[in-house]
Amino acid sequence: MMFVNALWYRTTRLQGLYLIHYYEHIWKYHHFLLDSMLEESIESPSGTLNLIDLAQVKELNLGKGKLYYSAYGIFVNFVLEQYAYRHIISAQEGDYVIDGGACYGDTALYFAHKVGNNGHIYSFEFNPENLKIFHKNIALNPQIHNITLLEHPLYIDSQTKVYSQGKGGGAKLSLESQEGQEYVMTASIDDLVEQGKIERVDFIKMDIEGSELPALKGAEKTLLKYNPKLAICLYHSESDYVEIPLYLKNLLPHYEFYCDHFSLGLYESVLFGKPKNMIK
Repeated sequence: MMFVNALWYRTTRLQGLYLIHYYEHIWKYHHFLLDSMLEESIESPSGTLNLIDLAQVKELNLGKGKLYYSAYGIFVNFVLEQYAYRHIISAQEGDYVIDGGACYGDTALYFAHKVGNNGHIYSFEFNPENLKIFHKNIALNPQIHNITLLEHPLYIDSQTKVYSQGKGGGAKLSLESQEGQEYVMTASIDDLVEQGKIERVDFIKMDIEGSELPALKGAEKTLLKYNPKLAICLYHSESDYVEIPLYLKNLLPHYEFYCDHFSLGLYESVLFGKPKNMIK
């Protein structure tokens, strides 16, 4: 059945059967998400985003926030919890989280709910259109005060001029000048930690459209100092399925790693990691 759904998506590009039903224990909750969609909506580079009230999904503890997003996106990020591996690796109360690839602010709000008032989220997003919606979504949640936005793409260093290429969740950095765009400077996690702009790091999530490996190389000192939990996307490049795990295994031999996949298509493969002696 998974094959049939994947074939349907590849052939039609429609999401009708793309909804992830092989997680049987949570499939029954999808209609609650549809009920949480309010009438208000906005247009984004990737299509219409509905205003969703997470508090209306009373059957699940998704938080009390509101945001413009898709029901499918909420399903993947908040219900399937794409950036958590079962009960083994997840952002927890009090964690300081790197949210690499914040897009519309959905993952920032997800992590803010997980870490609570004692934690902190450092969200990285640099695409101008995505930032407009990010600010809208954060403004909808004045009760949340622990999200810091850094308008830079994560990279191996903090001295590279780059441009935004693509749109929506697929926006990525380009070293080539894009017509009508101003450049933005990259940022490395190590530099920001050394400068005191990031207090500490307990969890790193990266979904940055193929820049994960150079961004990890720009976080080597931080990885070795803080031993954070990891949720790193692999699916943007075939080589990443090999190169990222090998790089992290060599750098962090004291870690254990897991891999999970959160769609019936090509997308949402995530590598998780944590120190072997970490209880959870």
